[in-house]
Amino acid sequence: MQKRFKIRHEILKKLFEKNQLGNSPNASHISDIALTWTQLIKVENLSENEILEQIYYLKNQNEVKEKEDDNFEYYYWISNIGIDSFYNYKYLNEGKKESRENYFNKVRNWSITILLIIAVVTFLTNIFVKIKNNSDLENLQNEVNKLKVEVNKQKNLINKMDIN
Repeated sequence: MQKRFKIRHEILKKLFEKNQLGNSPNASHISDIALTWTQLIKVENLSENEILEQIYYLKNQNEVKEKEDDNFEYYYWISNIGIDSFYNYKYLNEGKKESRENYFNKVRNWSITILLIIAVVTFLTNIFVKIKNNSDLENLQNEVNKLKVEVNKQKNLINKMDIN
């Protein structure tokens, strides 16, 4: 599975966890349900660029929302669409599906390549056998012609003997 699918799921997971912790009637600030950019980039084993690329994607899918506050701090939180995607393992399932399709495409391409190689080898073998058979046929034809000439000589010799 490509890493981008795992990253998307991990981002949704972190935002969902934050949403669950802060989602109460007492929540008074966006920071109660959202993560700042600084908090978000602390997702394990991921680079800032990887997170940034996937955040843009998730924002375009309306699964993550973004807001800038007065202190120029960016906050990110999960939308209802994002919660649905997280619960349904949308990106993990898409990743598995794409991996399977890639695997089957590779198997199909290798199969086609192998079948093509077999066809070429068979074709070349048939050509070689045909050339060899034609050569053998020519040799037999030459032998038959020689025998005909010899038989004709013998006939002529016998005819000459009968005449005498």
